[in-house]
Amino acid sequence: MIYFHCAAVRQSMVRMRVSILGLLGMAWVISACAENPSHLNTTYLDRYADPNPTLSSVLECHGFSCSETSRATLNRDAWRQVAAVYVPRAKDARTERRQIAHGVALIQLLVGQQTGTATHQWTHRDKYIFSNLNDPTQLDCIDEAVNTWTYLTLMERNGLLHFHRVAKLSHAGTPIDPRNTAVLQEIGGQYFAIDPSLVDVGVPPPIIPLDSWIAQWPPDLPANEAPVRLRVSPKLAAASNNGL
Repeated sequence: MIYFHCAAVRQSMVRMRVSILGLLGMAWVISACAENPSHLNTTYLDRYADPNPTLSSVLECHGFSCSETSRATLNRDAWRQVAAVYVPRAKDARTERRQIAHGVALIQLLVGQQTGTATHQWTHRDKYIFSNLNDPTQLDCIDEAVNTWTYLTLMERNGLLHFHRVAKLSHAGTPIDPRNTAVLQEIGGQYFAIDPSLVDVGVPPPIIPLDSWIAQWPPDLPANEAPVRLRVSPKLAAASNNGL
C-alpha cells in the first residue's frame, strides 16, 4: 500500500500536476533548511489563515489543502468550556501543554459540529494521511496545521496561555512526502509540534519536541498519552452558532 504523510501531495501526483515553479520553490525551501533548522515558516498561514481570528468568526480549513473553508462562531458559553480546561491554572509548562492539547481538541469539536468536520477522520491511519477521495469533511496536514494555529491563537489572545507562545508553522519530510504542523514555543525554551493529524477528531493531539517531530516519522509518542476522545453536548455545539 502506498501512503504519504500528507495525502494532498498524493492526489497531485496521481493527477500528474507538478509545476516547475513549485519544484523551484521546494528547492529553495530545502536550501534554506540549514539556516532555519526548525523549518519555521508562514507559507500556509499567509495563504489560508485569518491573521486576526475572533470568537465570532473562526475560519476553518478542510477538504485537503484548504480547498474548502467554513466559518464558525464560539459564543460565551462555548468559550467558558474552553477556558475551564485551564482551571486550575497550570503551575508549569508541561501541565499547560496538556491543557493546550485538550483545548485544541475541544475547539476542534465545537467548530467541526458547525462545519461538518466533527466526524471520524478515516483518512488518518497509523500516523499517516491517505487520500480523502474528495470528501470535504476530511482534513490533511495543511488543514490541521492552519486550523490548530487558529485555535492556539484564539487561546493565546484570550489570555489562556502563560508558559507558551504561538509560533509559525513547521514542515518536514520530502518534496513528494511532506508533513506540516502547528508549533508552540515554551517561553524562553524549546519549540513543540502540536499535530492533530496523528489522531482522530476530538482527541487531544500529541505535543512533542519539534526537533523529534522533524527528525523521526512516525514519531515515538509517550505510552502514557493514550487517546481519549472528548465529547461536546449537542446543546452547547448548537448554541455556539448562535453568536456571542
